Amino acid sequence: MDKPIYKSIAASIVQSGLSLSDLLSLKYGDVKEEFEKGITPICLSLTRKKTGIFFITFLGIWSIKLLRDYLANRKLSEETPIHEVSSRAVHAYFCKTAQKFAGNFKGRNPYSPHSLRAAFRTFLSVRKVDPLYIEFWMGHLIPE
Repeated sequence: MDKPIYKSIAASIVQSGLSLSDLLSLKYGDVKEEFEKGITPICLSLTRKKTGIFFITFLGIWSIKLLRDYLANRKLSEETPIHEVSSRAVHAYFCKTAQKFAGNFKGRNPYSPHSLRAAFRTFLSVRKVDPLYIEFWMGHLIPE
């Protein structure tokens, strides 16, 4: 990916497990305090748009570096969306980028933003992280 916004989106999804809709709904105020203090990782306390479930997840060093690159020289307020782009534009860019690597494919894009969310789960599972933590960090319903 060559555009800073899409690099930031991709890294943020794979490091946090956020869905694209949850990531695109983030405002600068959601990260401002820790972002400006240079705290890493950045803790996100969120409610999932799709389900209304409260959860916590994190943006790591890689996604924060790319976010800094993307946000550099932008005027930001608490209510400024972090990634000012539509879901449709993200999917189109991911599809275009995927075709560079996979050629023309039929049906769903195997390199969609959701595939990075799935990769988050896979990476943590391979590291033997407790599945309940993974589900919580992804904003899934877990038993009390």
